[in-house]
Formats: sequence, structure tokens, C-alpha cells
Amino acid sequence: MAGVTNPAQDPIVARLRAALDEARNTDGGWGYAAGNASRLEPTIWALAARSRADGGLVDLARLRQWPKEGPWLVDVPGTPINYAFNALAALALVAHGDGVAAGDDLARALLDVRGRRFSQAAALRQDNSLQAWPWVDGTFSWVEPTSWCLLLVKKCRTRIGPAAAERIRVGDAMLRDRACSAGGWNYGSSNVYGQELFPYVPTTAIGLLALQDQRTDPVVVRARSWLQEHAGSEPSLTSLALAAIALRVHGLSPGAPAALLATRFGQIAGGGTLGLAMALYALAESSSGDTIFTI
Repeated sequence: MAGVTNPAQDPIVARLRAALDEARNTDGGWGYAAGNASRLEPTIWALAARSRADGGLVDLARLRQWPKEGPWLVDVPGTPINYAFNALAALALVAHGDGVAAGDDLARALLDVRGRRFSQAAALRQDNSLQAWPWVDGTFSWVEPTSWCLLLVKKCRTRIGPAAAERIRVGDAMLRDRACSAGGWNYGSSNVYGQELFPYVPTTAIGLLALQDQRTDPVVVRARSWLQEHAGSEPSLTSLALAAIALRVHGLSPGAPAALLATRFGQIAGGGTLGLAMALYALAESSSGDTIFTI
């Protein structure tokens, strides 16, 4: 199979690929489950995964046809713009020569997006002056949207203007500030009312993707060690796939989470279309590397 270099994984890759093809809607997108309306996040991951499995470039036609509101791609009409999903879309766009301009436009728009600034609270040990990125307008700066937006801005920094440097500084600082004492990241805060919160595999993996250019930073070293040890502790398709992708991007073997995906796929295939797409991306090998998620 084009793009796949590990024969032992071919049958699983083929099954994942076929399952995604079967779940695709007539409009060219994917929902979170087969038969559901097309949504932005599963469509982006499915397009990226199919591209990786086939050894080609992402098919941008569906993203170019996606409904827009100003510069933004609209996930669900009538709901607030999801900035994390727009960053994901832009990451797919800038990985493709014909999509760089459109991806850069989204990156420039994201430079002006900031999480809501809350007053300092004694119950939380964190710096609330760091306004990184929220999921939607008027909300807190969360780890996942900050990580996806930060990764995008870093990829586009040489083309989107000097304002990128300050947003990168704030995004890096916010992720360092929110790191859990055990290593890695929770979804938002790392502590509350004197209690240390524990990290999660998916958020830690995404945080590591955003900070891949800071590999010797103690926060990154600690998070990477934590992920290596705990990558298999959350046995879902999405968690294992993100762990495998992050470890690979950091130059480490994705062995444990990738092996669990390959050997226990039939037991953990409950992640819907998004999980199938992430698993396919994680298991399909490509000579072009992780183009979408590398800086």
C-alpha cells in the first residue's frame, strides 16, 4: 500500500482506511459518527489520515468549500467560532503548497484572538495575565486550543508578520505555567485549592506538539517522560493516536501506543470517526513524515 512501510500494520491500516471511506458523507466530509452531519474536526483528521495512508497531499477541496463567517470556517452554523478547529484546518492547509495562503490568513486572524483575562484567584496557582487561546470567544485560555493555535503560528511565523513573536511568547509561557507537577497537562489549570491536578494523555501529547521546538526545556522534558510512561494508560483510539504522533514528532519511538492501536484495535474501536481517523494517521507511515504537525 502506498505510503505504508511496515507490512505488519498493513491489515489494520487497510481496515481503518476502508472504515473511513464508508463513513464519508456525500458532501465529502465526515461527522463524528457515520451518518452524522459533517463536522470540521473529524473532516480535517480524516483528510489528513487518508492523505498519509495514500502517500499523497491532503485533498483540500472539501476545506475550500467549507462554510465561512468572515475569515473563519464554521463548524456548526449559529454557534460560536471554534478557534482550535480553525487552527487544525490551517495546519492542513499550510502543509499543502496550494493551501499556504489560506492557512496563513487563518493564522493571521488567530493572532488577534485571546482568551478572556480573569482576575488572579488564590485558589489557583497560575498566571491569569497570560492570554493565550480559548475554544470560543469570551472564555478561558485552555491547553488544547492554545496548543493547536500556537503550533500553527509557529509554522507560519516567517510569513504572518512580527506580531507572531509576541503571541508565541505568550503561548509558550502559558503552557509552561499550566504544566502539572507530575509532568504534562490537564485541560486547563494544573492545581486548585491546594490540590495538584493530574495530567491527561491527549492534552499532554498536544502540548508536546506545540512545544516541539523547546525540547530541552525542563517542562517539556518532564512532560515527554510522563507521556512515555503513561501513553497506554488511557486506551482510547484518540488518546493512543495522539500519544504516538507526539512521541514520533519528538524523535522517539511511538512503540507502546502504536502497538496497542495495532494489536487491540478491535477492542478499542469506540472512538467514532474521529478516533478512526487519528488511528489511521498514527499507524500509516509516510516518507514525508508528520508534515502537518511538525514545525
